[in-house]
Amino acid sequence: MNEIYETYKDRIDFYLVYIREAHPTDGWQVRSNLDDHVEFLDPKTGDERAELANVCRLDLGFTIPMLLDNMENEVDAKYAALPERLYVLDAEGKVFFRGIMGSRGFDVDSWLEAVQAQAALSGAQAAE
Repeated sequence: MNEIYETYKDRIDFYLVYIREAHPTDGWQVRSNLDDHVEFLDPKTGDERAELANVCRLDLGFTIPMLLDNMENEVDAKYAALPERLYVLDAEGKVFFRGIMGSRGFDVDSWLEAVQAQAALSGAQAAE
Protein backbone atom coordinates (compact mmCIF):
# COMPACT_ATOMS: atom_id res chain seq x y z
CA MET A 1 0.00 0.00 0.00
CA ASN A 2 2.86 2.36 0.74
CA GLU A 3 4.21 1.87 -2.78
CA ILE A 4 0.81 2.68 -4.28
CA TYR A 5 0.59 5.75 -2.08
CA GLU A 6 4.05 6.94 -3.13
CA THR A 7 3.21 6.40 -6.80
CA TYR A 8 -0.14 8.22 -6.83
CA LYS A 9 -0.02 10.69 -3.91
CA ASP A 10 0.61 13.64 -6.24
CA ARG A 11 -2.64 12.90 -8.11
CA ILE A 12 -5.07 11.85 -5.39
CA ASP A 13 -5.28 12.19 -1.61
CA PHE A 14 -4.71 9.11 0.53
CA TYR A 15 -5.70 8.55 4.14
CA LEU A 16 -5.90 5.62 6.49
CA VAL A 17 -8.74 6.05 8.95
CA TYR A 18 -8.19 4.32 12.25
CA ILE A 19 -11.55 3.14 13.53
CA ARG A 20 -12.45 1.35 16.75
CA GLU A 21 -10.39 -1.63 17.81
CA ALA A 22 -11.89 -4.73 16.18
CA HIS A 23 -10.66 -7.30 18.69
CA PRO A 24 -9.83 -5.68 22.03
CA THR A 25 -8.68 -7.82 24.92
CA ASP A 26 -11.63 -6.53 26.94
CA GLY A 27 -14.03 -7.54 24.17
CA TRP A 28 -14.20 -10.17 21.45
CA GLN A 29 -10.70 -11.57 20.87
CA VAL A 30 -9.46 -13.80 18.04
CA ARG A 31 -6.76 -16.46 18.26
CA SER A 32 -4.57 -14.89 15.56
CA ASN A 33 -4.27 -11.67 17.60
CA LEU A 34 -3.16 -13.68 20.62
CA ASP A 35 -0.67 -15.64 18.52
CA ASP A 36 0.72 -12.41 17.01
CA HIS A 37 0.68 -10.57 20.37
CA VAL A 38 -1.75 -7.95 19.06
CA GLU A 39 -3.42 -7.43 22.41
CA PHE A 40 -4.90 -4.05 23.28
CA LEU A 41 -7.69 -2.77 25.47
CA ASP A 42 -10.54 -0.96 23.74
CA PRO A 43 -9.62 2.75 23.85
CA LYS A 44 -12.00 4.82 25.97
CA THR A 45 -10.75 8.29 24.95
CA GLY A 46 -9.60 9.98 21.78
CA ASP A 47 -6.06 10.16 23.16
CA GLU A 48 -6.03 6.42 23.83
CA ARG A 49 -7.32 5.77 20.31
CA ALA A 50 -4.64 8.06 18.85
CA GLU A 51 -1.94 6.21 20.79
CA LEU A 52 -3.17 2.84 19.56
CA ALA A 53 -3.45 4.14 15.98
CA ASN A 54 0.17 5.24 16.13
CA VAL A 55 1.23 1.80 17.37
CA CYS A 56 -0.66 0.26 14.44
CA ARG A 57 0.88 2.66 11.93
CA LEU A 58 4.40 2.01 13.20
CA ASP A 59 4.00 -1.77 13.56
CA LEU A 60 2.61 -2.10 10.03
CA GLY A 61 5.07 0.42 8.59
CA PHE A 62 2.46 2.66 6.97
CA THR A 63 3.64 5.95 5.47
CA ILE A 64 0.12 6.94 4.37
CA PRO A 65 -1.28 9.78 6.52
CA MET A 66 -3.64 8.49 9.20
CA LEU A 67 -6.84 10.05 10.50
CA LEU A 68 -8.86 8.96 13.54
CA ASP A 69 -12.54 8.12 13.65
CA ASN A 70 -14.23 9.91 16.53
CA MET A 71 -15.28 8.09 19.68
CA GLU A 72 -18.85 7.88 18.35
CA ASN A 73 -17.41 5.77 15.48
CA GLU A 74 -19.10 7.83 12.75
CA VAL A 75 -16.74 6.80 9.94
CA ASP A 76 -17.07 3.14 10.85
CA ALA A 77 -20.86 3.42 10.90
CA LYS A 78 -21.14 5.37 7.64
CA TYR A 79 -18.67 3.22 5.70
CA ALA A 80 -19.22 -0.18 7.39
CA ALA A 81 -15.48 -0.33 7.88
CA LEU A 82 -15.02 -2.76 10.79
CA PRO A 83 -12.64 -4.52 10.95
CA GLU A 84 -11.02 -3.19 7.76
CA ARG A 85 -12.12 -2.02 4.35
CA LEU A 86 -10.59 -0.35 1.31
CA TYR A 87 -12.29 2.59 -0.39
CA VAL A 88 -11.61 5.07 -3.16
CA LEU A 89 -13.67 8.25 -3.23
CA ASP A 90 -13.99 10.55 -6.21
CA ALA A 91 -13.24 14.28 -6.18
CA GLU A 92 -16.77 15.01 -4.92
CA GLY A 93 -16.43 12.54 -2.05
CA LYS A 94 -18.68 9.88 -3.58
CA VAL A 95 -17.73 6.23 -3.31
CA PHE A 96 -15.89 5.18 -6.47
CA PHE A 97 -14.69 1.81 -5.13
CA ARG A 98 -15.72 -0.17 -2.07
CA GLY A 99 -13.89 -3.36 -1.17
CA ILE A 100 -15.53 -6.22 0.65
CA MET A 101 -15.62 -5.73 4.40
CA GLY A 102 -13.14 -7.73 6.48
CA SER A 103 -9.79 -9.34 5.93
CA ARG A 104 -11.06 -11.57 3.10
CA GLY A 105 -11.97 -8.42 1.20
CA PHE A 106 -8.67 -6.66 1.77
CA ASP A 107 -7.79 -6.96 -1.92
CA VAL A 108 -5.00 -4.50 -2.61
CA ASP A 109 -4.87 -5.43 -6.32
CA SER A 110 -8.51 -4.42 -6.85
CA TRP A 111 -7.94 -1.29 -4.80
CA LEU A 112 -4.91 -0.46 -6.96
CA GLU A 113 -7.03 -0.77 -10.11
CA ALA A 114 -9.54 1.67 -8.62
CA VAL A 115 -6.75 4.04 -7.56
CA GLN A 116 -5.33 3.94 -11.09
CA ALA A 117 -8.75 4.59 -12.62
CA GLN A 118 -9.44 7.49 -10.25
CA ALA A 119 -5.97 8.96 -10.88
CA ALA A 120 -6.62 8.78 -14.63
CA LEU A 121 -9.99 10.50 -14.20
CA SER A 122 -8.46 13.16 -11.98
CA GLY A 123 -5.70 13.74 -14.50
CA ALA A 124 -8.20 14.06 -17.36
CA GLN A 125 -10.30 16.53 -15.39
CA ALA A 126 -7.24 18.60 -14.52
CA ALA A 127 -6.27 18.78 -18.21
CA GLU A 128 -9.65 20.23 -19.19
